[in-house]
Amino acid sequence: MRNLFTLTAALTLGLNAIAGTAGSLPAFTAREQVHVHAPVKVPAKLPGAFLGEAPLYDPEGSDENYVMNVVENSWMGEMACYGYKMTVRRSADGKKIYFRDLTPGYNIDETTGLYGWVEGTINGNDISIKSGQILYDNPDFGQTLYLEAVTMDEFGQFKAFLPEIHFTINDDVISQPDNSIYLSPYKDGETMDEAGFFNFMNNFSIMPIGEIPTFTPPADAKTESWVMSHANGQQSVTVARDGNTVYIAGLSDQAPDDFVPGTIEDGKLTFKSYYILSSNPNCYQRLAGAVESEPDEFGNTMLEMTPNFSFDVNADGSFTLSPSDSWIVTCDYFLQGLQSGFTGVRMFPYAGDVAATPATPEITFWSAGDMMLQVNVPCEDVDGNYINPEKLAYRIYLDGELHTFTPESYTMLQEPMTDIPYNFTEYYDIYSNGNTKSIYLHADEARQVKVESVYTVDGETRTSAPAELASVAAGITEKTVVDTVYTDLTGRIVKHPSHGAILLKTTRYDDGTRTVNKEIIR
Repeated sequence: MRNLFTLTAALTLGLNAIAGTAGSLPAFTAREQVHVHAPVKVPAKLPGAFLGEAPLYDPEGSDENYVMNVVENSWMGEMACYGYKMTVRRSADGKKIYFRDLTPGYNIDETTGLYGWVEGTINGNDISIKSGQILYDNPDFGQTLYLEAVTMDEFGQFKAFLPEIHFTINDDVISQPDNSIYLSPYKDGETMDEAGFFNFMNNFSIMPIGEIPTFTPPADAKTESWVMSHANGQQSVTVARDGNTVYIAGLSDQAPDDFVPGTIEDGKLTFKSYYILSSNPNCYQRLAGAVESEPDEFGNTMLEMTPNFSFDVNADGSFTLSPSDSWIVTCDYFLQGLQSGFTGVRMFPYAGDVAATPATPEITFWSAGDMMLQVNVPCEDVDGNYINPEKLAYRIYLDGELHTFTPESYTMLQEPMTDIPYNFTEYYDIYSNGNTKSIYLHADEARQVKVESVYTVDGETRTSAPAELASVAAGITEKTVVDTVYTDLTGRIVKHPSHGAILLKTTRYDDGTRTVNKEIIR
């Protein structure tokens, strides 16, 4: 059976475009921690809500590695999620089972590192999980989340709280027998704005995964910092060589700390596909090679996974992905969804961090109507040399004034910032896709926008020349729509948007102008 994935080029916004599995629901996407999520609003103090008294942080038993598939229904729409990490413990008498990540991302306190566990009671093949258990509790953020079992009406709206939910044990697999019941992190509150559900989850399937093989370079192998450049930017990788075996960490941007081994033979460095990646905090993934295949029925280019992928070993010691239009992709553990990928890849040693003046960024798009800014921030100095993105940031000026991003205006932030780190993404107003940054600004209408890059090494900060854009209101003229393109919030083209999805709608007119707006598909 071939593994095929849809690939679409998001030319309108100039972003890498990698969509989900053909014929399936979208793939898993990472999300921020719980205290920054906006809940679905419901009336406060709903009758029937179950509210526990204390979280469970360290239950009895030894950790067992499991993997979880689930369907999520959130403000992003319905999404099938594969390969979530799950940790299970059991009581000595076999009557209790504990789940650490039954609601991934909603049960960890980042400030303390504590995970809230969920307790279940085992009776034969049945597991009953009581509602009201505390998933997350942090008085400093003024937030406590409870695990609730709920039902929905025919319109997909909350209907009622239930006292418990049941799972079934079938051999080693734990699954949900009644998918009309949903689990949801719930926040109670004194006002309607403070209460709500954060997510609804059903179709649970939880299975043991055993020990995950990992690869570590030998102690005597020299480890070096290299650069991996690709079609959408650059990033750091770590390379170690032991004879003809080469270990590289960073071939996946989703799990950058996993080393995978390749072998040099006859001028080629070859890696096997499907190695398991485990350094992502939320899910297990796999690394694979892929090549472009025939388009699907909608005209989308397809990627077909390959059993291995290779680099040419160049005379200067660098590596170039071969063929050059092939891909290195990150998939979920079960190979059901494509999560990210690179093409046009070249790797070479990095000379080290030195003070340098960063290259001038480029403002590639500006929409004055909704204050949406798109910027290309190159990881290069003014002479075209690579610079470390971990030490690179950018800042924005509106009408000559440095813009401060505050938690009051940007609800996903925890503290004010003026300099945005190169890789920073908060998944609502600020997005990073390689060198391309997309920002929704909360400010008064501006007539001038300026962006500059900032590079700091050993305490020395150098600033690029500014990229400037004068935004002058144009007169209203009759214009004809040429085309309309929907993309998701990371720039991936969406040809068949689902209800509830939040998308960017780009409209292009016959005079060459275009507008971009955020829309919720109804």
